[in-house]
Amino acid sequence: MSRRLVTALFVAFFATLLLLPMWIVRYPPLLDYPDHLARSFIVAHLNDPAYRFRDLYFTEWGPYPYLGMDLSLIALERFLPVETAGRVFLSICVLGIPLAGWLFLREANPRHEQLSAWILLLSYQVFFLEGFLNFHFGTVLSLLALTVCLRYLKSSKPPWLLLMFVLFTIVYFTHLIVFGITGFIVLVYTLAEPIGWRRRFWCWAAFVPGVLLYWKSHIVAFNRGDVHFRTLPQKFFAARAALLHAYSMRLELVFFWVIVACVLAAWFRNRQFRWNLPWLIVELALFVLYLILPVSVGPTWAIDVRLVPMMFVLLLAVAQVGARQKPLAAVALLIFCISVMNIARNFVRLQNDIAPMVNAIRTLPRNARMLPIVDLDDSDDMLHRLYMHFWTYAIVERGTLAPYIFDFRGQTEVRVREEGYVPDAPEEVPPDWEQVRRNYDYVWLWDIDYAAQLQPYATQVYHSGRLQLWRMQR
Repeated sequence: MSRRLVTALFVAFFATLLLLPMWIVRYPPLLDYPDHLARSFIVAHLNDPAYRFRDLYFTEWGPYPYLGMDLSLIALERFLPVETAGRVFLSICVLGIPLAGWLFLREANPRHEQLSAWILLLSYQVFFLEGFLNFHFGTVLSLLALTVCLRYLKSSKPPWLLLMFVLFTIVYFTHLIVFGITGFIVLVYTLAEPIGWRRRFWCWAAFVPGVLLYWKSHIVAFNRGDVHFRTLPQKFFAARAALLHAYSMRLELVFFWVIVACVLAAWFRNRQFRWNLPWLIVELALFVLYLILPVSVGPTWAIDVRLVPMMFVLLLAVAQVGARQKPLAAVALLIFCISVMNIARNFVRLQNDIAPMVNAIRTLPRNARMLPIVDLDDSDDMLHRLYMHFWTYAIVERGTLAPYIFDFRGQTEVRVREEGYVPDAPEEVPPDWEQVRRNYDYVWLWDIDYAAQLQPYATQVYHSGRLQLWRMQR
């Protein structure tokens, strides 16, 4: 059997493993994913007479970041059913991380691309499982952009320069924080690497279009608020969780100490060990930045831990480890196989938790207006709060009109009209039920008991566990 065929079979096997969790279940249990899917579906069908989306929604476009996923889904929905388009996008994200990481390591740490096996662990990082898909997609594009930047620095050819400008601008449109991280990496690397000022200037200039678009978007005016920081112990546990947290705390702890042991094994008594000084400087600069960044600014949260995936990738570029890369890569593949099978098993298990919400959605008539009221349990792990946004599948499957989809000025393009009655924090303060009856056909209640107040105005049509669905009386 030829070496190329063996390599192809090897890649196909691990690509299949990567895709397995998402394609063996009907509903990928990713926290924010249903809201993203619903928003793209609204835009794609805003003028479709089969739906009444214009009664509640309108679009407000601008040079905003965070549009990358929505635009990709809208493009895919021109050729595919909405849920298939979503799965294709998720597949691109999952496969894109190791592929882009492999391309990056070929440039950043030549002859050590086998270490990219460790990047497989980022395919189902906690940001992906929580449905922060713009961030995940932006990380893929960032690694590709950094690869092109390194190619330009080596060759100075105009095509690489043009592609670098294009990719850095696309990263801006995908995720603002990733755009900032990418700019920081390029800045530190070009200062640490002895290159000419001409090439250094063009690397910095490639970020100018994104910076101008950010200034034009006025996003700062929409996102002011309090600033909060973590303590140093909180920084440590947050970084570990950002890298390894999934559905098993035991596996998270085991994998963390295996990674620590592998880092030590790569260095201890290794005569082939050599530092890649520029990337070591970049890694240290990112670590310092992680320590000083806040956890949140206004509604933007988990800011500091967004550096962790890129810090993990760059850790693979900070040194040459010689022949030890092969056993280290083998350990990474073993950890990945255990991790992805655990994730697949939990994806299947979580379908049982989702089933009552699926059944409630199927009882809705088409194009009904629904008020979702969801009471969060702060003790729940974020990965188990699927009830937060799952009701938005009603928009996709039944054409339901409902408020409370993601509506952030300067970030999302879909706006909810203010003419109707949209109660503020109805899970804390009971809404005006007479107003609800006038404006909505159904009320979706999760883990909140408004039955006594609703009975004069509505009839319960579905009840299972913590979920109730009420039809308003006309």
